Amino acid sequence: MKDSGSDSTQSGARVRYLVRSPNPLGDACMALPAVRALKKSGPDVEITICCRENLGPMWEARDEIDAVIPFSRDLPPREVGKLLRRHGTFDIGVLLPNSFRSALELKFGGVHRLVGYHRWLRWPLVWKSIPEPDADREPTHHVHRYLAIAELLGADLSDIDDLLALPPTPRPIGSAEKKIHIGICPGAEYGNAKRYPVERYAEAIQSLRGKRPEIDISVSVFGSPAEREIGEDLAGRLDPPGHNRAGETSIAELVEELRTCHFVATNDTGTMHLAAALGVPTVAIFGSTEPALTAPVGTIHRVIRHQVDCSPCFLRECPIDYRCMLRIPPETVVGEMETLLDRDS
Repeated sequence: MKDSGSDSTQSGARVRYLVRSPNPLGDACMALPAVRALKKSGPDVEITICCRENLGPMWEARDEIDAVIPFSRDLPPREVGKLLRRHGTFDIGVLLPNSFRSALELKFGGVHRLVGYHRWLRWPLVWKSIPEPDADREPTHHVHRYLAIAELLGADLSDIDDLLALPPTPRPIGSAEKKIHIGICPGAEYGNAKRYPVERYAEAIQSLRGKRPEIDISVSVFGSPAEREIGEDLAGRLDPPGHNRAGETSIAELVEELRTCHFVATNDTGTMHLAAALGVPTVAIFGSTEPALTAPVGTIHRVIRHQVDCSPCFLRECPIDYRCMLRIPPETVVGEMETLLDRDS
């Protein structure tokens, strides 16, 4: 390809994109609409994802992706580049992370035309860059940050509802269900300020079972290996059937188990975004973070937030009294769960 001022999608020619995935699971899920937009940007577009190996199954499950190149977390950038070169040449590298390392990996991989946000250290390596949004203006959801990169490359964002539909139609629940499976994500690796109290999750589940005695409600607790103890705490507070799956699933296994859930009650976590990407409705509880930036994408989800004078603080630990979470009563969570249970489509 010539290094002209426009990319080949505009002329309809074949173009091979190498997309460097974000490392956090939640961010990778929020990048899915941008990848969909790139795939639709031309008649002969090929999308290859470069990602840490734990995210490989998530990307491989997407119809928009032609190939996935996973690499281990401890692989140096130059070695990542060697791995990329084995997969041929790429026309454009899309930098979804903001890191210098991600640009270095693709440069070592022989990708000369890199596109991403303008960062002071890596800007000499980037062919086309986007300035950071004005923080003083209305917050920009991470999904739209990634979509802006796709738009820079000629993607059409006019049908935004279609791009944000992941998948396009959610699975129905219906009021006639007699047996349902609920997922609970009581942890958050970021810190306690994002965690709704375990005892309140338990109270909400027990209350829901009391309100809907005609429904057999099974519960699975999800989380990382570091959250195994939190999962044990919650599972121990619940009547059976319930299972602590925290620390026991790979992302591939988590995908399959989430698909069996009728809905997921969760903190602001990567699992929340993964569930949303699979079309599983969520009851998402926010504390120290900002739903305008990281709420689950789609109209089927229920977001709970008690905004106080210090929110969002984005702190890992609350320095005062945890008021943003403690002022959300379990009854509010139960109410949103029932809203999802009564949804017919």
